[in-house]
Amino acid sequence: MQELQHAGVRNVTAVTPSGDKLMRLHAQTATIENGFLFLPKEASWLADFVRELTSFPGSKHDDQVDATSQALKWLNEPIPGMGMYLYMKEQMEKSRGFRE
Repeated sequence: MQELQHAGVRNVTAVTPSGDKLMRLHAQTATIENGFLFLPKEASWLADFVRELTSFPGSKHDDQVDATSQALKWLNEPIPGMGMYLYMKEQMEKSRGFRE
């Protein structure tokens, strides 16, 4: 957070995660198992990331696992006002013939 603020990124909010790292990842296993964790086909960091994720909790490193579980949790949280936005977007697309 300090690095982001130092780099000029504003509106950064600290998060105090609940539970331990294992429980946070366990809460996201359905998202991962159902194929909603998208990874690039090629990346210099991909092998290390997958190794860390698949060897958790017995791995030496677990920071990427924890960051992934927290990011998935955040992405699945409802956003206030987003329901109305999605409804209006859907109505607009229907009126323009984008969806049937």
